[in-house]
Amino acid sequence: MSHISNNRTAVSLPESPLGLYMALSIGNLQPHRFWNSPHFRFKFFSRSLLMPVKTYQLLSLLTSHPLYYELLQNQPRLPCRIHRPYVSAALSSGERMQAILYHYSMLTSFLDVEAFKSHLSLDGLCLCQFMGKDDQLFILQFVSTCRLDREGEASIILRDGSGQMLAEITFVLCLRDNKRSVIIGGLQGPNNDNAQELVQQATKNLYGLFPKRLVLESLIQVASLLSVDKIFAVSNKLHVYQAVRYKNRGKHLHADYDSFWEMSGGNIDSHGYYSIPINIIRKRLGDVPSKKRAVYRRRYELTDAISEQTRQALTRKCS
Repeated sequence: MSHISNNRTAVSLPESPLGLYMALSIGNLQPHRFWNSPHFRFKFFSRSLLMPVKTYQLLSLLTSHPLYYELLQNQPRLPCRIHRPYVSAALSSGERMQAILYHYSMLTSFLDVEAFKSHLSLDGLCLCQFMGKDDQLFILQFVSTCRLDREGEASIILRDGSGQMLAEITFVLCLRDNKRSVIIGGLQGPNNDNAQELVQQATKNLYGLFPKRLVLESLIQVASLLSVDKIFAVSNKLHVYQAVRYKNRGKHLHADYDSFWEMSGGNIDSHGYYSIPINIIRKRLGDVPSKKRAVYRRRYELTDAISEQTRQALTRKCS
């Protein structure tokens, strides 16, 4: 039987949603150190009572999932995800629940068990490794991490050969307006003291392609493989940290989402979401000034190679 281990005990995983609720509430099951806190557990216990049906459905997702253990270990706040703002400051608790259920339903059917395990692992599922200019190594990872769990269930992260994060985009799969959709809840670059230098060097080694643009294009391709119809992205005012509960965190949101989405061809709708083009538009080489044409050609060759590796990685895992 699967177990969750912490520094004191190893307890059996409850088989029912109610059993999981009780084990988490009283502290018999502590998949992460914040479940050690009586205050955290009491908030989960009391908020669950305020929305019992939705919480039951969410816990049912966990207890019935073939990777119950791995999912709970990797996303330890998943049992209380609907109790707080998530992905967008505008989503209701019901919309949050439906998005989470749909996301895991889609990914579970799309990926085989081993691929899903890799996705839930610390390093994630490797989409591709490639060499940029001057033989600089880059890695694209498809990961699920609780570090970014307020902004979505999955992320695509670009790292350099040393493991330094250069860009990460976080999202959830869902139904919106009855169409299979992606909502992007977060887009971040490095936050080191030398972040600007890291991004500039990476952009140079990617033949002028910004790291954030690369992870967006990677997401667009993954969405295509998942037969997604629409890609939406939160605006500045809809970022989850703009929610009242996170008002103190909002001041730490430095990225200008609106400008990036508009630069990427996005158009804002009446609800405050940007609609992102699902097709990547390229300049024709003939329209590029001759002195820049070689760089554009190498950039296109690079992105074509990334796309092919990603397609092979995901379809191979799914076959």
